[in-house]
Amino acid sequence: MPDLIIVADDLTGALDAAAPFAALGAVVATGPDAFQAALDYGKRIVAVSTRSRECDADTAARTVAKIMAMVPDGAALMKKVDSRLKGNIRAELRAMPGRPLLLPALPDMGRIVRDGAVQGFGVDRPIMIADVLGPQAIAPDAATKTDIAAALDADPGALPVGARGLAQVLAQRMGAAPTVIDLPLPGLMLFAIGSQDPITLAQIAALQASGLDCETAPGGQVPPGGGGLVHATDIAGLPLGAVTRRFADGIASRAAAIDALVVSGGATAEAVLDALGVHLLHVTGEALPGLPVSRDAAGRLIVTKSGGFGAPDALCRLVA
Repeated sequence: MPDLIIVADDLTGALDAAAPFAALGAVVATGPDAFQAALDYGKRIVAVSTRSRECDADTAARTVAKIMAMVPDGAALMKKVDSRLKGNIRAELRAMPGRPLLLPALPDMGRIVRDGAVQGFGVDRPIMIADVLGPQAIAPDAATKTDIAAALDADPGALPVGARGLAQVLAQRMGAAPTVIDLPLPGLMLFAIGSQDPITLAQIAALQASGLDCETAPGGQVPPGGGGLVHATDIAGLPLGAVTRRFADGIASRAAAIDALVVSGGATAEAVLDALGVHLLHVTGEALPGLPVSRDAAGRLIVTKSGGFGAPDALCRLVA
């Protein structure tokens, strides 16, 4: 039985929550259909993306309930949520056992919980947790990993609910030292940027300011080629699912010759890996804080980045 099962609502979240545990052995199922295969690997840490962030609440709850029915009796759980509380968190928590303890802070990135609200890096206005999850939500203040640890100690029977900051604390308690993958990454690289998050857009702007050529994929239409950096653009008003699939198919067509793939955006990562036929990822560490490094069954290196993660120079550092 795994030491810990992490249930996330998107793939980048599942990966960045699993990354702090890499030294213990961590496998991530890219979707619910791969969860049993992930369990069968016998790794100490198993994470799964339920792919339920963008669907309706009822579907999200049913998907999480399906995962719960497959969880071995007695397995420890962590619910990974978006640190800015996007998605169907309330509905998904109803499908999980235990009293939720909300700890969505990302101390390393300056995103904290204070006075019942998420605030700090990447948050334009404080996000009131009670507005999202109801007035009964238990969400203690947390600005540091020490605060997160203290909240866990104060309520040991609760279901831990949070983001990478919570995962770091749990990993430290299990004896997992951080695993940093030394740069440079090997071989020919392809950057596939589907995220439209302002944080990612600022990272692309920093790349362009450094003089790097960034190819555009208008409406998700990827130009032919090999390595390099490609960003989906001009998608306003277009069906998001169709754009994402078109972008993913284009990236997959360029991936045959590359050694390492960097993907930004949860939905983009799911679609690209689907197009490549990848359903399980073995997490080996982080290239930068919040940027997990994994390998697929073919040994290809995969770096993923949530749209709302990373310092302004994160992509510049990866390219360098």
